[in-house]
Amino acid sequence: MLNIGFKGKYKVLHFTNEIGGYIIGGIATFIEQLYKFHDEDEGFVHIYDGDILDEIDIRRYPGDRDILAIDYREIGKLSRFEFEIGVIHFYGLDYLMDSRIFEDKKIVYVIHSVPTPEPYFLDNPFGGHIEVQRSFERLCEEADILVCVSNCEREKLIRLYPRYDSKTRVIYNGIDMTTGEVKKDIREGRNIFGFLGRLDYRKGLLECLKEFRDVEGKLMIACDNQDIAYMGEIISFIEGANLWDKVEFIGWVSGKRKENFLKAIDALIVPSLYEPFGYVVLEAGRLGTPVISSCRGGIYEVVGSEYRYVFDPYERGRLTECIKRFQRDSVDVVKKEVDKLAERVRMFSAERMAKEYRKLFNEISN
Repeated sequence: MLNIGFKGKYKVLHFTNEIGGYIIGGIATFIEQLYKFHDEDEGFVHIYDGDILDEIDIRRYPGDRDILAIDYREIGKLSRFEFEIGVIHFYGLDYLMDSRIFEDKKIVYVIHSVPTPEPYFLDNPFGGHIEVQRSFERLCEEADILVCVSNCEREKLIRLYPRYDSKTRVIYNGIDMTTGEVKKDIREGRNIFGFLGRLDYRKGLLECLKEFRDVEGKLMIACDNQDIAYMGEIISFIEGANLWDKVEFIGWVSGKRKENFLKAIDALIVPSLYEPFGYVVLEAGRLGTPVISSCRGGIYEVVGSEYRYVFDPYERGRLTECIKRFQRDSVDVVKKEVDKLAERVRMFSAERMAKEYRKLFNEISN
């Protein structure tokens, strides 16, 4: 157990498996942003598997206070800490319900994603992943309040579970708007594109590569390598389609390296088959980097219905058309769309997000 300025009593405790950069994903970004604007009576508990993370590094965490890192086998020790509201951020932490730490506590479950395959089918929405379904449903049942990160995700939840309608809220994710220098110029010859995301089939990288065969340009891919089988499929396609001269893998990027990546490309392609929210659009938009975006999921609520560079990833050829439209458009037209996107992104600030959660917590405690 690692105590980083963690006090014995809080009003709110967040329980997460993603903090400190050990796991790449939207929850990790969310927790980092929420931490920046959290109140002094709000703590963060990182629950990890010591067999996988044999060494915890204090330098990887987002701050020097209100953080507790604990192996999942030691969760009984959490009973020594006092709190009123427990906020759970991952369905895989449902085993916390077996402990007594939540007795007489209010429970909020933040649904960062309803964990279905994409696309999913109503007669078997979890694709046979019974344990995932059970864990998810258990937290939904136990929670006093469910929070979805977009209206689209809420609609998906209620479509599957109408009984949760009355206890479900929407609080959009947010990002710190004070960091990063805005990209200065839009080039005439726009042919350097980027992909930034986890190596997950739902992110649509393979579909993007299939469309990129007909594009004049280069695709810079910033991703992890956690799904070896999917990476093998991608490599096989690149080799079969003879695309190595148009593709470059640069590994995962974070911090200043991520910012430099987003500034260096002409546009970020977000080809996701589905996104509950889409933090990567905020990260690009706040820096003034054009985004060529899928319209599936909460990501469409971020870019807005009037944004010009949007496509449906399930319709073959639409991404290619969208990229070519972006390349043909004049600099003035692209700048207009970038300004439009930047205005949308400013609606999703981390400070606003933190205030909405604080308002919810106050309602619950009263």
